[in-house]
Amino acid sequence: MAYSTNPNLPKARAIAMKLLIVEKLPLLVVANRCGVHRTTVWRWKRKWDEININVQLFNYDRPNRNRNITSSFRLAACSWRIPTITSKPHHHPWVIPDEIIRQVLSIREKLKRCAEVVWHYVTMVLKLDISLSSVRRILRRHHCFDGARKKRVRPDNPRRPHVSKPGELVQTDTIHHVDPYSGKRLYFYTVIDLYTRMAYVTMSTVLRQGLAAQAVLKAQTSFGFTFAMVQSDNGPEYGRYFEQQLESKGIQIRHSRLHRPNVKLPLSATPCLSLNC
Repeated sequence: MAYSTNPNLPKARAIAMKLLIVEKLPLLVVANRCGVHRTTVWRWKRKWDEININVQLFNYDRPNRNRNITSSFRLAACSWRIPTITSKPHHHPWVIPDEIIRQVLSIREKLKRCAEVVWHYVTMVLKLDISLSSVRRILRRHHCFDGARKKRVRPDNPRRPHVSKPGELVQTDTIHHVDPYSGKRLYFYTVIDLYTRMAYVTMSTVLRQGLAAQAVLKAQTSFGFTFAMVQSDNGPEYGRYFEQQLESKGIQIRHSRLHRPNVKLPLSATPCLSLNC
């Protein structure tokens, strides 16, 4: 951006140039009247000369006339306003090449992931020398984060099927447990088939998408039938990597609505809790 955003500065420079050129006041007097340093007025004069380089101020074909006097007719052809130029550098020795920028944007379009994942892919797979802050700056300048807020219902979310056979709809979730004495966290990855009510759980001390996907695949092996659709909430452990791992095994993913952690099950799928059942 420019070093000043004052819209009246071009007019103020024009007044200073008229005082210096038309009224022929000394440089120091013009600087005092305009409230700037004399070197500033001199720089304005150099810019004014560059703007009016094609205007002939003196008539050298009339030897009998004083060549130091410029007529008002010739001064009327001059441009007096000196615009404010930008302070942005035109070139930097460390500027990122356009080819690397195009590759970063293409990887972002391919993966649909955050800047950290894009940077890891670019540096580890493509073997490009670029920093994480540069990747973030590239994505931000190209408006890749605009509209990043998730919608309440995902547009690609499939409809919930009416459960009629095992494996048609499987619910997975994570239970967080904190030890009140040691303060350590335990994460229980739970998987429940909504038709047979078969349950599977595995425990870990970390929360990762890979572990959540492994829990679903191990539950499928333990139950003995294939999963058609897995439903989960929008937690961090059920992100894009979790979807990729299950989609590679032919399992469709469905997410619940945002800010709706407690999914209400239909009456036909509600387990019987009575002791007489």
